[in-house]
Amino acid sequence: MKTLMLGLLLSVLTVPAFAGVTYTKENLNTMYSKGKLPKVGPAITIDDTMMDFNECRNKGNEAYAASIGNYPAKIIIDSGVLYTLKLWKVNALIVFTCSRTEGKRTITQSEYQ
Repeated sequence: MKTLMLGLLLSVLTVPAFAGVTYTKENLNTMYSKGKLPKVGPAITIDDTMMDFNECRNKGNEAYAASIGNYPAKIIIDSGVLYTLKLWKVNALIVFTCSRTEGKRTITQSEYQ
């Protein structure tokens, strides 16, 4: 079930939108290496699930491992109470957050402008 959820999450994150700006993974990697990332619109919450912090963090690390080497990804915070991962995909920036104090996972998506 965990593999199915991760696969579903990654497939949703890589499907280009019909509207808005898209980038190839080569474009995104070049922009990331130069520190010039795409401008993004407002964040829309696409998942807000109650989840154990360690399980959430493990899912974030799986998403990071699946992305790195293909698309830019960066673990922003990895402490005992908060974990935040950014994933730059074809059509949007995905922010994956785990909170121990709230006991939940939140995933937001911000389309490129």
